[in-house]
Amino acid sequence: MGTATKPKTKMEVQIMSKLLITFMVFLSIVLTYNYAGAVAGQCSNCHTMHDSQGGADQGDSGAQSQLLLASCAGCHTTSGAGQTTTYGAPAVLHSAGTAGGAQGNGATNAGGDFYWVTQGGGDAKGHNVADISGVSADATIGRTPPGWEPNATSGFTFGQVAGGAANWGANQLTCAGTYGCHGNHTTANSLQAITGAHHNNANTGSGITATAASAANTVANSYRFLGGIKGLEDADWNWNETAASHNEYYGKNDTSTERDNDTTDTYQFKETSSYFCAECHGFFHSRIDADATFGSPWVRHPTDIVLPNSGEYDDYNSDNGDDTAGSYSLQVPVARPVVPTNAEGSSSTVSPGDSTTRTGAIVMCLSCHRAHGSPYADLLRWDYTTITVGAGTTTGCFVCHTDKN
Repeated sequence: MGTATKPKTKMEVQIMSKLLITFMVFLSIVLTYNYAGAVAGQCSNCHTMHDSQGGADQGDSGAQSQLLLASCAGCHTTSGAGQTTTYGAPAVLHSAGTAGGAQGNGATNAGGDFYWVTQGGGDAKGHNVADISGVSADATIGRTPPGWEPNATSGFTFGQVAGGAANWGANQLTCAGTYGCHGNHTTANSLQAITGAHHNNANTGSGITATAASAANTVANSYRFLGGIKGLEDADWNWNETAASHNEYYGKNDTSTERDNDTTDTYQFKETSSYFCAECHGFFHSRIDADATFGSPWVRHPTDIVLPNSGEYDDYNSDNGDDTAGSYSLQVPVARPVVPTNAEGSSSTVSPGDSTTRTGAIVMCLSCHRAHGSPYADLLRWDYTTITVGAGTTTGCFVCHTDKN
């Protein structure tokens, strides 16, 4: 014989109601603040439970790790000319080419585009990422990155690139992971290396034009999921960039005397955009000086140093001889010694000689190069073959070297 359920008293009902309301408020706070700017929408926009619907394969060909519909490359590739893909992700590969074959504003997002490396003879125009169909290792350079320094990421919080091997052997560059740029280097699988990053993304929420990645102690709160790297993320990935609205890259004025061209290498600041490049191209960052006294003469173009407020450099992007810098150059951007807050946002002001404030000017790798690819050799932001001393042009190298045009 069953036992009758005892009716709840009025007080018990009130207590349960209050607990339910409290839980719902707590849940709304978690969703609003912990996951602001994280991926939103139906789970099926990105995930598939069995990679099968009506007997048909879903998303990319073959089942993907993390129950995803697409790989990194699949999610971030578009056959159109727009800013985003069918998944709503920023496009890093316009498979049919960029608008007008151009790069930058209205044609590519900040990193440029992998399109050019997918074309015949395009090895020098982009990073040869194995995740992109049809892209093999660079026929000239091979798989080991030029300037490779095995110990550049020794002891790094997010793991050691290539496990610190002397060379990369048969391993080609990937989007993320041990041989990749994004996520943790502790796992070789690109998707596993960024696990949870999209869901926990601390970046741009509704109505926000830029978000500071100033903590960088997880992949999710690091600049563009580059583990440990800081910066200010423009909400539309620089698609509509202007001198006043753009990414702000993080840089430091590293004057260590051990950046000379000997066998002792040092990486004093491991949160800058230039250190991110140095994770694979270490010698280009650590062996730049000809002697034990920091400064010119250089043996490699310096990075993570302040742009001087003297000589030709104080006319950055101006070249009018008044010793005053022009506005922030989209073609030759500089890094900042401070990550601006969300409220401060990006700035059009550039202050040569300043290595301490948010309008300071730090020379970085990305001052000259794109991260993904460009129409020009060496992933450059301009055509180096057209840069001629005395030609009177004010682009490319002459944005900083204003007396040599």
